[in-house]
Amino acid sequence: MENITDMRVMVGKEIKAGDRTIWPVMRISILNTCEDRILAIQITPLAMLIIEPAGQYAVSFAGEPMTIEAILELAAPLRDVLEKTRGAAKIIKVE
Repeated sequence: MENITDMRVMVGKEIKAGDRTIWPVMRISILNTCEDRILAIQITPLAMLIIEPAGQYAVSFAGEPMTIEAILELAAPLRDVLEKTRGAAKIIKVE
């Protein structure tokens, strides 16, 4: 019997912490049988994108420095999140 592993990098649901928004990024590994039955699931946290009023930054759970570009390469859906955040910061209130 042969096992098949499906690995995906996914972005979790946003977490609000005061004026911060945290976006977790994780790797999901699913081990299936040939009959497409799930044998095991492993969720591994990889990084976080943190958005604050003063800016955005990325944190790696591996303990290594991480750039915004690196987290966007890892989890492309975060690009839309950043564009919306940066766009919202450009709105000027007209009185």
